Amino acid sequence: MTDLKWHMAGAALTALLLGCGDSTAPGNPGGGGNPNPPPPPVLLQDVVLSNLPSPYYHFEYDSADRIRAVSFASGFTMYEVVYQGDRISELRNNALGNTDRLVYQYDGAGRVSEVSYVRPDNTVSTRVMLTYDGEKLTGLERERQMADSFVVDKTVSFSYYPDGNLQELTEHRPLIEGFQPATTTVDRFEQYDAGINVDGFGLIHDDFFDHLVLLPGVVLQKANPARVTRTGDGDNFTVDYVYTYDARNRPLIASGDLLLLNGTDAGRHIQIQSGFTYY
Repeated sequence: MTDLKWHMAGAALTALLLGCGDSTAPGNPGGGGNPNPPPPPVLLQDVVLSNLPSPYYHFEYDSADRIRAVSFASGFTMYEVVYQGDRISELRNNALGNTDRLVYQYDGAGRVSEVSYVRPDNTVSTRVMLTYDGEKLTGLERERQMADSFVVDKTVSFSYYPDGNLQELTEHRPLIEGFQPATTTVDRFEQYDAGINVDGFGLIHDDFFDHLVLLPGVVLQKANPARVTRTGDGDNFTVDYVYTYDARNRPLIASGDLLLLNGTDAGRHIQIQSGFTYY
């Protein structure tokens, strides 16, 4: 049940940098049209999730409002964000016991095409490949080094409503003998409101022990869904959310009522909550 609560609170907060999967990813202007003058950037500071290490995410920015540092799970991982021009070139983890570098590659359209997890000895442990339809992220494939080869251990596909908000996220983990069973799950997002989304990046960062990958230009969710439904292998559930906003339409609190739909706990309700602060 702990893993379930973490996934829904952290990845479907909504749920998640391939991490930053929303129009208001930390350091980016708010969504919702092109007012004149433009609104100030939404600079997310902390995300706090009930009963989990706090802050769950923490962001710091440079003078140009770009993310310069981000930490996860009260310092479990702590990244320095390195730029080449206006693009992220690396995330450098400075956490105790792990100094991996996340090295970015871009395609001809300027989109992140691959992120490699590089160990201190410069060997690659994991590669994350990304595919797009225009500016929309449509696919993610992660492969890990096992023995002498790379093996795909997770694929994710994304579909969208006409307004650009995420409709379904389908995750498949293939059978890897001695490592993981085959599983497929589908998260469906419904009843979006008009509030600014600031936590869509968590939809991709759904493995506690995986690195956080930031994609500040990717839009997964412009607003916040009132309902998230999980179907497929494992626990099935719905989460009904109520959001509290500040005067700038930024979420302050997301309160969720999670209802289990299958298994021995079918019919059980679990209350989850996320809080947000800003600079």
